[in-house]
Amino acid sequence: MKLMLHNIWIAKDTGECLYHRKYGSINHDENLITSFLSAIEIFAKNIDRGCDFLQTSSYKFVYTTGENTVTVACIDRNDEEKNIRNDLEIIQQEFLSRYSRQLKEWSGRVEQFGKMKEFVDNQLKKYSLKIEDLSRAKLELNPAIRRRESSLSLSSQQQKVISLLK
Repeated sequence: MKLMLHNIWIAKDTGECLYHRKYGSINHDENLITSFLSAIEIFAKNIDRGCDFLQTSSYKFVYTTGENTVTVACIDRNDEEKNIRNDLEIIQQEFLSRYSRQLKEWSGRVEQFGKMKEFVDNQLKKYSLKIEDLSRAKLELNPAIRRRESSLSLSSQQQKVISLLK
């Protein structure tokens, strides 16, 4: 199942980040991101039934909403969101079953929600590539790069590196 999962956030519908887990390359303040993503969801609910996903030039933010929470995963733009959406719904249901009472009386402390890490990692492990699999993976150069490289004059050392990559 090819999918590049970058991050997952669980936020209050008011924007406060309750849980965040980084899997990929996006490194930004999780409270800033969840505030923005929650605002998009509130806006979408005011004009429609909510937001399914938000797409940028590189990423897709896949939404699920629950009782006073928004759960969002960031994946690559070209990835299929159907499978991750199902997993997000399972994660959100588990989060609400564990913490629904605490959310009603929430004091602003998020440490208790960190206990979701094992459950979330287990639910999403199918999207990670193990080191053993990576070492067996066949690396291929983009055909456009191969065409371009044939018109370049390369040093012998550069040619050796390229042949190793092929």
